[in-house]
Amino acid sequence: MAKKSKKHRGVYIVEGKTGISYGIDYIHPQTNQRVRKILKNVTSEEQAAGIRAIEIADAKRNVLNAAYNIKESKSKPVLLEDMVEAYLKWSRENKDSWRTDEHRAKPLKKAFKSKLMSDINSWMVEKYKAARAKQVQKATVNKELIFASQVFQKAAEWGKLEGVNPFLNRFKIKKGKKPGSLTPDQVEAIISKVDHPVKRDMIQFAYHQGWRISEIRKLKWDDVDLERGLAWIVDPKNSESVEVPLGQDALEVVARQERRGEYVFCHLNGNPYKTNLQDCFKNAAKRAGVKLPPRKKWHMLRRTWASEFLSAGGHVEDLRVQGNWKDTSMPLWYAEAQGIEARRGVLDRMPKLNGRKMAEIQEGGELSVEAI
Repeated sequence: MAKKSKKHRGVYIVEGKTGISYGIDYIHPQTNQRVRKILKNVTSEEQAAGIRAIEIADAKRNVLNAAYNIKESKSKPVLLEDMVEAYLKWSRENKDSWRTDEHRAKPLKKAFKSKLMSDINSWMVEKYKAARAKQVQKATVNKELIFASQVFQKAAEWGKLEGVNPFLNRFKIKKGKKPGSLTPDQVEAIISKVDHPVKRDMIQFAYHQGWRISEIRKLKWDDVDLERGLAWIVDPKNSESVEVPLGQDALEVVARQERRGEYVFCHLNGNPYKTNLQDCFKNAAKRAGVKLPPRKKWHMLRRTWASEFLSAGGHVEDLRVQGNWKDTSMPLWYAEAQGIEARRGVLDRMPKLNGRKMAEIQEGGELSVEAI
């Protein structure tokens, strides 16, 4: 006897002699006839619901195609949740940040469950943005939208989707006030509260070079040229290894490390540091009385370095290259170098008008052409 699914509309469960089977039930949009059938090789209600959604969407699309003489797409319909899984499989094999991708995929799969990629439009995306913005920070929503856009881009690249990417350029929820950077005195205060000499040096290196914590952990002696003052950032977040100059302070930090293995900053056994650095920095800041923004911790050193780089006269493009960003959007976001006082100083250094002549003009006096 067939029983209706309590979770999925139009799905029913049949218990027979050979086991449990799953069926679907719906009204065909084109013929208005009822479709009711058992699905082969289906092992769950969720799978049956997905097939039902595809069949209904296909039927609706055929109606529209016939009405407007639209040519049928060559690509087969794909559920967003299935494409997300395919993307995550690719991410695990090609990206260091695959765990982050898995985390960002969860709310998307839930919100667009049983939705075909070809049926998702900008209005659905805007509804998703509004709903998620009530649950998490706006920056988190932006990152989820960027991830979804990347999934659509891969789908098009793999020939699984034709048409527009509804998530493209949708990740523009205005962020709140960005946290400021640390001052050099605050960094010194934090360093003074770190007892471990290698971890203390890692913090100094981060302050002087602005490297990400993962890049510092993975720095090897083979990637450093102390004579030329250069180092390679290998396998970074943006997947583009680059050779950058090291400042004198950073060179001194590297030069005083003992060679215990292939990694510059390592344990006594030569293994690189993998954990506890974030907590080390956070606890040292707490002991030093320095308040850190929530969830930033070590990354504040990169923000601080960017601010100091610009304050010292560095150009945004030079900052992008040295910090190994793909474009200038993140340097501009992270770098808070030009504070109110710094900008006021620039305004005060602008060329001044002739005070005497301006006074005469304000008093109604006339200046000759020769005087001007």
